[in-house]
Amino acid sequence: MTDAGDGAPSIDVGELLSRADAGERLLLLDVRNDDEFETWRPEPRQPLATLHIPYFNFIENAETSIARLPRDAEIVVLCAQGGSSAMVVDMLREAGVPARNVAGGMVAYGEYLQPVAVPVDEPGWEMWQVNRRGKGCLSYVIRTGRAAIVVDPSRDVPWYERFLQRLGARLVRVLDTHVHADHLSGGPRLAARAGVPYSVDAGADFELRHAVEPLVDGQELSLGGEPDSTVRVQVMATPGHTPGSTSYLVGRRYLLTGDTLFLASVGRPDLGGRVREWGQVLFHTLRERFGALPPDTVVLPAHYAGPAEIGPDGVVSRRLGELRRALPELRLTDETAFVEAMRRALKSPPAAYDEIVRANLGPVPIDPERATEWELGKNQCAAANTPAPS
Repeated sequence: MTDAGDGAPSIDVGELLSRADAGERLLLLDVRNDDEFETWRPEPRQPLATLHIPYFNFIENAETSIARLPRDAEIVVLCAQGGSSAMVVDMLREAGVPARNVAGGMVAYGEYLQPVAVPVDEPGWEMWQVNRRGKGCLSYVIRTGRAAIVVDPSRDVPWYERFLQRLGARLVRVLDTHVHADHLSGGPRLAARAGVPYSVDAGADFELRHAVEPLVDGQELSLGGEPDSTVRVQVMATPGHTPGSTSYLVGRRYLLTGDTLFLASVGRPDLGGRVREWGQVLFHTLRERFGALPPDTVVLPAHYAGPAEIGPDGVVSRRLGELRRALPELRLTDETAFVEAMRRALKSPPAAYDEIVRANLGPVPIDPERATEWELGKNQCAAANTPAPS
Protein backbone atom coordinates (compact mmCIF):
# COMPACT_ATOMS: atom_id res chain seq x y z
CA MET A 1 0.00 0.00 0.00
CA THR A 2 1.31 3.44 -0.95
CA ASP A 3 0.33 6.91 0.16
CA ALA A 4 -0.92 9.54 -2.28
CA GLY A 5 0.80 12.32 -0.34
CA ASP A 6 -2.41 13.68 1.18
CA GLY A 7 -3.03 10.80 3.58
CA ALA A 8 -5.15 8.62 1.29
CA PRO A 9 -3.70 5.14 0.66
CA SER A 10 -3.26 4.62 -3.06
CA ILE A 11 -2.67 2.14 -5.84
CA ASP A 12 -0.75 3.07 -8.99
CA VAL A 13 -2.05 2.43 -12.50
CA GLY A 14 0.45 -0.35 -13.18
CA GLU A 15 -0.68 -2.37 -10.17
CA LEU A 16 -4.34 -1.72 -10.93
CA LEU A 17 -4.01 -2.96 -14.51
CA SER A 18 -1.87 -5.94 -13.53
CA ARG A 19 -4.40 -7.12 -10.98
CA ALA A 20 -7.43 -6.37 -13.16
CA ASP A 21 -5.78 -8.13 -16.15
CA ALA A 22 -5.36 -11.19 -13.95
CA GLY A 23 -9.07 -11.14 -13.08
CA GLU A 24 -8.69 -10.25 -9.40
CA ARG A 25 -11.88 -9.19 -7.67
CA LEU A 26 -11.85 -5.39 -7.54
CA LEU A 27 -14.51 -2.70 -7.60
CA LEU A 28 -13.59 0.48 -9.44
CA LEU A 29 -15.50 3.41 -7.99
CA ASP A 30 -15.41 6.14 -10.64
CA VAL A 31 -16.24 9.56 -9.15
CA ARG A 32 -15.83 11.67 -12.29
CA ASN A 33 -18.62 13.68 -13.88
CA ASP A 34 -21.11 11.89 -16.13
CA ASP A 35 -19.64 13.13 -19.42
CA GLU A 36 -16.08 12.19 -18.44
CA PHE A 37 -17.20 8.73 -17.36
CA GLU A 38 -19.11 8.11 -20.59
CA THR A 39 -16.27 9.32 -22.81
CA TRP A 40 -13.26 7.37 -21.51
CA ARG A 41 -12.77 4.58 -18.98
CA PRO A 42 -10.03 2.14 -17.96
CA GLU A 43 -9.97 -1.01 -20.09
CA PRO A 44 -8.15 -3.94 -18.50
CA ARG A 45 -7.92 -7.29 -20.28
CA GLN A 46 -10.53 -8.86 -18.00
CA PRO A 47 -13.92 -7.35 -17.05
CA LEU A 48 -13.61 -4.89 -14.17
CA ALA A 49 -16.63 -4.27 -11.96
CA THR A 50 -17.27 -0.52 -12.05
CA LEU A 51 -19.65 1.71 -10.13
CA HIS A 52 -20.11 5.35 -11.16
CA ILE A 53 -21.04 7.78 -8.37
CA PRO A 54 -19.94 11.37 -9.12
CA TYR A 55 -17.81 13.15 -6.52
CA PHE A 56 -20.48 15.76 -5.80
CA ASN A 57 -22.90 13.01 -4.78
CA PHE A 58 -20.52 12.22 -1.92
CA ILE A 59 -20.31 15.92 -1.03
CA GLU A 60 -24.09 16.37 -1.01
CA ASN A 61 -25.01 13.09 0.69
CA ALA A 62 -22.07 10.96 1.75
CA GLU A 63 -24.16 8.50 3.76
CA THR A 64 -26.44 7.61 0.86
CA SER A 65 -23.53 7.33 -1.58
CA ILE A 66 -21.53 5.09 0.75
CA ALA A 67 -24.58 2.87 1.31
CA ARG A 68 -24.59 2.06 -2.42
CA LEU A 69 -21.18 0.40 -2.22
CA PRO A 70 -20.96 -3.40 -2.10
CA ARG A 71 -18.58 -4.75 0.51
CA ASP A 72 -17.51 -7.99 -1.21
CA ALA A 73 -14.60 -6.61 -3.25
CA GLU A 74 -11.60 -4.35 -2.73
CA ILE A 75 -12.59 -0.79 -3.62
CA VAL A 76 -10.32 1.48 -5.67
CA VAL A 77 -11.45 5.03 -6.37
CA LEU A 78 -10.77 6.91 -9.60
CA CYS A 79 -11.14 10.52 -10.77
CA ALA A 80 -9.50 12.67 -13.44
CA GLN A 81 -6.21 13.46 -11.65
CA GLY A 82 -6.41 11.79 -8.25
CA GLY A 83 -7.51 14.70 -6.05
CA SER A 84 -11.27 14.23 -5.76
CA SER A 85 -10.88 10.47 -5.50
CA ALA A 86 -8.43 10.90 -2.60
CA MET A 87 -11.07 12.91 -0.74
CA VAL A 88 -13.65 10.18 -1.37
CA VAL A 89 -11.21 7.57 -0.07
CA ASP A 90 -10.86 9.61 3.13
CA MET A 91 -14.66 9.71 3.49
CA LEU A 92 -14.93 5.96 2.95
CA ARG A 93 -12.22 5.13 5.43
CA GLU A 94 -13.77 7.41 8.06
CA ALA A 95 -16.98 5.41 7.56
CA GLY A 96 -15.06 2.16 8.06
CA VAL A 97 -14.96 1.19 4.36
CA PRO A 98 -11.45 0.18 3.19
CA ALA A 99 -10.55 1.85 -0.10
CA ARG A 100 -7.52 3.00 -2.09
CA ASN A 101 -7.05 5.92 -4.44
CA VAL A 102 -5.88 5.44 -8.03
CA ALA A 103 -2.85 7.73 -7.95
CA GLY A 104 -2.90 10.32 -10.73
CA GLY A 105 -6.33 9.23 -11.93
CA MET A 106 -7.17 9.01 -15.62
CA VAL A 107 -4.26 11.28 -16.52
CA ALA A 108 -1.86 8.70 -15.08
CA TYR A 109 -3.79 5.94 -16.86
CA GLY A 110 -3.42 7.78 -20.17
CA GLU A 111 0.34 8.15 -19.70
CA TYR A 112 1.18 4.70 -18.31
CA LEU A 113 3.64 2.67 -20.43
CA GLN A 114 3.85 -1.13 -20.20
CA PRO A 115 6.75 -2.95 -21.93
CA VAL A 116 6.04 -6.45 -23.25
CA ALA A 117 8.61 -8.69 -24.98
CA VAL A 118 7.64 -9.61 -28.55
CA PRO A 119 8.27 -13.32 -29.23
CA VAL A 120 10.99 -13.29 -31.90
CA ASP A 121 12.09 -16.56 -33.48
CA GLU A 122 15.26 -15.10 -34.98
CA PRO A 123 18.53 -15.28 -33.02
CA GLY A 124 20.69 -12.37 -31.92
CA TRP A 125 18.14 -9.63 -31.23
CA GLU A 126 15.03 -8.79 -29.23
CA MET A 127 12.07 -6.47 -29.52
CA TRP A 128 9.85 -4.87 -26.89
CA GLN A 129 6.39 -3.52 -27.58
CA VAL A 130 5.71 -0.56 -25.28
CA ASN A 131 1.97 -0.37 -24.73
CA ARG A 132 0.45 2.95 -23.70
CA ARG A 133 -2.63 1.26 -22.37
CA GLY A 134 -4.84 4.29 -21.81
CA LYS A 135 -4.50 5.55 -25.39
CA GLY A 136 -3.94 2.34 -27.31
CA CYS A 137 -0.57 3.66 -28.55
CA LEU A 138 2.29 1.26 -29.28
CA SER A 139 5.98 2.01 -29.57
CA TYR A 140 8.92 -0.35 -30.00
CA VAL A 141 12.42 -0.91 -28.70
CA ILE A 142 14.68 -3.11 -30.83
CA ARG A 143 17.94 -4.25 -29.22
CA THR A 144 20.89 -6.32 -30.28
CA GLY A 145 23.98 -6.46 -28.14
CA ARG A 146 24.33 -3.03 -26.56
CA ALA A 147 22.71 -1.08 -29.41
CA ALA A 148 19.03 -0.13 -29.64
CA ILE A 149 16.55 1.63 -31.91
CA VAL A 150 13.30 3.16 -30.63
CA VAL A 151 10.30 3.48 -32.95
CA ASP A 152 7.29 5.78 -32.35
CA PRO A 153 8.14 6.84 -28.78
CA SER A 154 5.55 8.70 -26.72
CA ARG A 155 6.45 12.03 -25.11
CA ASP A 156 7.64 10.52 -21.79
CA VAL A 157 11.27 10.57 -22.93
CA PRO A 158 12.76 9.77 -19.48
CA TRP A 159 10.79 6.52 -19.41
CA TYR A 160 12.55 5.29 -22.58
CA GLU A 161 15.92 6.41 -21.25
CA ARG A 162 15.36 4.44 -18.04
CA PHE A 163 14.17 1.40 -19.96
CA LEU A 164 17.23 1.40 -22.21
CA GLN A 165 19.42 1.70 -19.14
CA ARG A 166 17.69 -1.36 -17.65
CA LEU A 167 18.42 -3.26 -20.86
CA GLY A 168 22.05 -2.17 -20.77
CA ALA A 169 21.57 -0.70 -24.23
CA ARG A 170 22.77 2.46 -25.96
CA LEU A 171 20.36 4.32 -28.22
CA VAL A 172 21.69 4.63 -31.78
CA ARG A 173 18.64 5.81 -33.74
CA VAL A 174 15.02 7.00 -33.32
CA LEU A 175 12.33 6.45 -35.95
CA ASP A 176 8.75 7.65 -36.30
CA THR A 177 6.51 5.83 -38.75
CA HIS A 178 4.70 9.09 -39.57
CA VAL A 179 3.75 12.47 -38.16
CA HIS A 180 1.31 11.42 -35.46
CA ALA A 181 -2.00 13.20 -34.93
CA ASP A 182 -3.27 11.68 -31.68
CA HIS A 183 -0.24 12.16 -29.43
CA LEU A 184 2.95 14.17 -29.17
CA SER A 185 5.97 12.28 -30.39
CA GLY A 186 8.94 11.92 -28.06
CA GLY A 187 11.14 11.08 -31.04
CA PRO A 188 12.88 14.42 -31.67
CA ARG A 189 13.64 15.04 -27.99
CA LEU A 190 14.75 11.46 -27.30
CA ALA A 191 17.14 11.55 -30.27
CA ALA A 192 18.48 15.02 -29.41
CA ARG A 193 19.22 14.08 -25.80
CA ALA A 194 21.15 11.01 -26.96
CA GLY A 195 22.83 12.78 -29.89
CA VAL A 196 21.58 10.21 -32.42
CA PRO A 197 19.77 10.49 -35.79
CA TYR A 198 16.01 11.01 -35.88
CA SER A 199 13.98 10.09 -38.95
CA VAL A 200 10.38 10.78 -39.97
CA ASP A 201 8.78 11.60 -43.33
CA ALA A 202 5.98 14.16 -43.43
CA GLY A 203 5.41 14.05 -47.19
CA ALA A 204 5.94 16.74 -49.79
CA ASP A 205 2.93 18.85 -48.80
CA PHE A 206 3.98 19.43 -45.19
CA GLU A 207 6.82 21.51 -43.76
CA LEU A 208 8.88 19.44 -41.35
CA ARG A 209 10.96 21.69 -39.11
CA HIS A 210 12.70 19.06 -36.98
CA ALA A 211 16.29 18.09 -37.75
CA VAL A 212 15.89 14.73 -39.45
CA GLU A 213 18.04 12.21 -41.26
CA PRO A 214 16.09 11.36 -44.45
CA LEU A 215 15.59 7.71 -45.31
CA VAL A 216 14.68 6.28 -48.71
CA ASP A 217 12.38 3.45 -49.69
CA GLY A 218 14.23 0.13 -49.66
CA GLN A 219 17.10 1.40 -47.51
CA GLU A 220 18.41 -1.05 -44.92
CA LEU A 221 19.51 0.03 -41.47
CA SER A 222 21.91 -2.32 -39.74
CA LEU A 223 21.69 -2.55 -35.96
CA GLY A 224 24.64 -4.24 -34.24
CA GLY A 225 28.07 -5.03 -35.56
CA GLU A 226 28.68 -8.71 -34.91
CA PRO A 227 27.61 -11.55 -37.24
CA ASP A 228 25.65 -13.26 -34.46
CA SER A 229 24.05 -10.08 -33.13
CA THR A 230 22.97 -8.00 -36.11
CA VAL A 231 19.44 -7.22 -37.25
CA ARG A 232 18.46 -5.36 -40.38
CA VAL A 233 15.60 -2.86 -40.52
CA GLN A 234 14.25 -2.28 -44.02
CA VAL A 235 12.55 1.04 -44.81
CA MET A 236 9.23 0.66 -46.67
CA ALA A 237 7.36 3.69 -47.99
CA THR A 238 3.68 2.94 -47.25
CA PRO A 239 1.78 6.21 -47.85
CA GLY A 240 -1.96 6.61 -47.50
CA HIS A 241 -2.73 7.32 -43.85
CA THR A 242 -0.32 10.22 -44.35
CA PRO A 243 1.77 10.99 -47.46
CA GLY A 244 5.00 10.16 -45.62
CA SER A 245 3.86 7.05 -43.74
CA THR A 246 6.69 4.55 -43.48
CA SER A 247 6.73 0.95 -42.29
CA TYR A 248 9.80 -0.90 -41.03
CA LEU A 249 10.47 -4.58 -41.71
CA VAL A 250 12.60 -5.79 -38.82
CA GLY A 251 14.57 -8.96 -39.42
CA ARG A 252 12.90 -11.23 -41.94
CA ARG A 253 9.23 -10.90 -41.02
CA TYR A 254 8.38 -8.42 -38.24
CA LEU A 255 6.58 -5.46 -39.79
CA LEU A 256 6.06 -2.21 -37.88
CA THR A 257 3.13 -0.78 -39.84
CA GLY A 258 2.59 2.51 -38.00
CA ASP A 259 -0.98 3.64 -38.68
CA THR A 260 -1.17 2.14 -42.17
CA LEU A 261 -2.51 -1.24 -41.06
CA PHE A 262 -4.06 -2.23 -37.74
CA LEU A 263 -5.38 -5.55 -36.46
CA ALA A 264 -9.03 -4.56 -36.86
CA SER A 265 -8.95 -1.94 -39.60
CA VAL A 266 -6.69 0.32 -41.66
CA GLY A 267 -5.44 3.84 -41.08
CA ARG A 268 -7.91 6.60 -41.82
CA PRO A 269 -6.84 8.56 -44.93
CA ASP A 270 -8.77 11.75 -44.16
CA LEU A 271 -6.71 13.52 -41.50
CA GLY A 272 -5.29 15.87 -44.14
CA GLY A 273 -8.74 16.59 -45.56
CA ARG A 274 -8.04 14.59 -48.74
CA VAL A 275 -9.86 11.33 -48.25
CA ARG A 276 -10.17 10.61 -51.99
CA GLU A 277 -6.54 11.32 -52.91
CA TRP A 278 -5.01 9.71 -49.85
CA GLY A 279 -7.52 6.86 -49.98
CA GLN A 280 -6.38 6.00 -53.51
CA VAL A 281 -2.76 5.92 -52.36
CA LEU A 282 -3.66 3.81 -49.32
CA PHE A 283 -5.45 1.29 -51.55
CA HIS A 284 -2.30 0.73 -53.62
CA THR A 285 -0.09 0.55 -50.52
CA LEU A 286 -2.26 -2.20 -49.06
CA ARG A 287 -2.64 -4.09 -52.33
CA GLU A 288 0.88 -3.73 -53.70
CA ARG A 289 3.37 -3.00 -50.93
CA PHE A 290 1.84 -5.22 -48.27
CA GLY A 291 0.39 -7.58 -50.88
CA ALA A 292 3.91 -8.60 -51.86
CA LEU A 293 4.83 -9.74 -48.36
CA PRO A 294 4.50 -13.38 -47.22
CA PRO A 295 1.48 -14.38 -45.10
CA ASP A 296 3.61 -15.23 -42.06
CA THR A 297 4.74 -11.59 -41.76
CA VAL A 298 3.98 -10.43 -38.21
CA VAL A 299 2.07 -7.12 -38.20
CA LEU A 300 2.96 -4.84 -35.28
CA PRO A 301 0.94 -1.60 -35.49
CA ALA A 302 1.35 1.77 -33.77
CA HIS A 303 -2.18 1.75 -32.34
CA TYR A 304 -4.96 -0.62 -31.38
CA ALA A 305 -8.63 -0.23 -30.57
CA GLY A 306 -9.09 -2.11 -27.31
CA PRO A 307 -7.99 -4.91 -24.99
CA ALA A 308 -9.53 -7.62 -27.19
CA GLU A 309 -6.63 -7.05 -29.59
CA ILE A 310 -4.01 -7.86 -26.94
CA GLY A 311 -2.91 -11.45 -27.41
CA PRO A 312 -2.48 -14.08 -24.68
CA ASP A 313 1.23 -13.21 -24.57
CA GLY A 314 0.38 -9.54 -23.94
CA VAL A 315 1.45 -8.45 -27.44
CA VAL A 316 -0.71 -6.67 -29.99
CA SER A 317 0.17 -8.51 -33.21
CA ARG A 318 -1.25 -10.73 -35.93
CA ARG A 319 -0.02 -12.56 -39.03
CA LEU A 320 -0.55 -10.71 -42.30
CA GLY A 321 -2.22 -13.75 -43.85
CA GLU A 322 -4.84 -13.75 -41.08
CA LEU A 323 -5.54 -10.06 -41.63
CA ARG A 324 -5.99 -10.62 -45.37
CA ARG A 325 -8.75 -13.09 -44.58
CA ALA A 326 -10.32 -11.12 -41.73
CA LEU A 327 -10.32 -7.45 -42.76
CA PRO A 328 -12.91 -6.28 -45.28
CA GLU A 329 -10.59 -3.42 -46.28
CA LEU A 330 -7.93 -5.87 -47.47
CA ARG A 331 -10.47 -7.87 -49.47
CA LEU A 332 -11.68 -4.95 -51.56
CA THR A 333 -10.12 -5.21 -55.04
CA ASP A 334 -11.62 -2.11 -56.64
CA GLU A 335 -10.02 1.27 -55.93
CA THR A 336 -13.25 3.24 -56.27
CA ALA A 337 -15.09 0.90 -53.90
CA PHE A 338 -12.24 1.13 -51.39
CA VAL A 339 -12.23 4.94 -51.41
CA GLU A 340 -16.01 5.06 -51.05
CA ALA A 341 -15.81 2.62 -48.13
CA MET A 342 -13.22 4.87 -46.49
CA ARG A 343 -15.41 7.91 -47.02
CA ARG A 344 -18.48 6.22 -45.49
CA ALA A 345 -16.58 4.87 -42.49
CA LEU A 346 -14.98 8.08 -41.28
CA LYS A 347 -16.08 10.60 -38.69
CA SER A 348 -14.66 13.94 -37.62
CA PRO A 349 -11.37 13.62 -35.72
CA PRO A 350 -10.90 15.35 -32.35
CA ALA A 351 -10.19 19.07 -32.68
CA ALA A 352 -6.87 18.67 -30.88
CA TYR A 353 -5.47 16.55 -33.73
CA ASP A 354 -4.64 19.62 -35.83
CA GLU A 355 -2.72 21.14 -32.92
CA ILE A 356 -0.84 17.91 -32.28
CA VAL A 357 0.16 17.59 -35.93
CA ARG A 358 1.50 21.15 -35.95
CA ALA A 359 3.50 20.41 -32.81
CA ASN A 360 4.90 17.20 -34.27
CA LEU A 361 5.95 18.94 -37.49
CA GLY A 362 8.36 21.23 -35.69
CA PRO A 363 9.69 22.37 -32.37
CA VAL A 364 7.22 24.68 -30.67
CA PRO A 365 6.92 25.46 -26.95
CA ILE A 366 4.07 23.44 -25.43
CA ASP A 367 2.70 23.86 -21.94
CA PRO A 368 2.71 20.41 -20.22
CA GLU A 369 -0.88 20.87 -19.02
CA ARG A 370 -1.96 21.72 -22.55
CA ALA A 371 -0.16 18.63 -23.86
CA THR A 372 -1.96 16.47 -21.31
CA GLU A 373 -5.30 17.98 -22.33
CA TRP A 374 -4.60 17.29 -26.03
CA GLU A 375 -3.81 13.65 -25.36
CA LEU A 376 -6.76 12.76 -23.13
CA GLY A 377 -8.80 9.86 -24.47
CA LYS A 378 -8.21 6.94 -26.80
CA ASN A 379 -6.74 7.32 -30.26
CA GLN A 380 -9.05 7.68 -33.28
CA CYS A 381 -6.55 6.89 -36.02
CA ALA A 382 -8.35 3.95 -37.63
CA ALA A 383 -11.08 3.91 -40.23
CA ALA A 384 -14.17 2.06 -38.99
CA ASN A 385 -14.54 -1.41 -40.43
CA THR A 386 -16.04 -1.39 -43.88
CA PRO A 387 -18.68 -3.85 -45.06
CA ALA A 388 -17.32 -7.11 -46.42
CA PRO A 389 -17.09 -7.19 -50.22
CA SER A 390 -19.77 -9.21 -51.97
